[in-house]
Amino acid sequence: MNRLNDVRNRRYPYGILVLAAANVAYFLFLTAMGAAGNTTGMIRWGALYIESGTFVGGWYRLFTPMFMHFDIYHLGSNLLMLIAVGDILETHMGTLRILFVYLIGGLAGNAATLLWCRLLGTSVVSAGASGAVFALVGLLCCAVLKRRGRIPGIRRERVFLMVFLMLYSGAANARINTAAHIGGFLTGLLCGFFIP
Repeated sequence: MNRLNDVRNRRYPYGILVLAAANVAYFLFLTAMGAAGNTTGMIRWGALYIESGTFVGGWYRLFTPMFMHFDIYHLGSNLLMLIAVGDILETHMGTLRILFVYLIGGLAGNAATLLWCRLLGTSVVSAGASGAVFALVGLLCCAVLKRRGRIPGIRRERVFLMVFLMLYSGAANARINTAAHIGGFLTGLLCGFFIP
């Protein structure tokens, strides 16, 4: 009976599904425009573009990249993590909080990329939801720490192993924007201290 009540009371992850749908829709649009996988096309439609440490384009480029992906594998890996982590979080914290952390984490990840490239004077064309997804991972880590690992369906060790593997894979691959990952993760962690 308790399990039946749990199923009835469980929140459906509408927010995560909306975010996933937005990412898929924008990818289909980029593909139709011939921009997916094309650096020039990605820049044209909103990718973060930094040339020798100089930010090129309008400030909207801090927002649009969190819904853009270069190819189907890039999209799939980010959506897989978004749904896996987001479903858990939205069930426990609600839709609006998750949408807020996704958006603020994506902005922070892109801002961290801009700052890093400006410091090093490097060039980059960046897109992807990973900064926003890492913010959700940071939020999950904070929730686990605050509740001392006592969250139904979540094991503390598994969460920390997942974070380590995600950060390691990013650092080991030169094509992955580690600055966005770290910026998003720290933002999610910080948000977690203020979100009940």
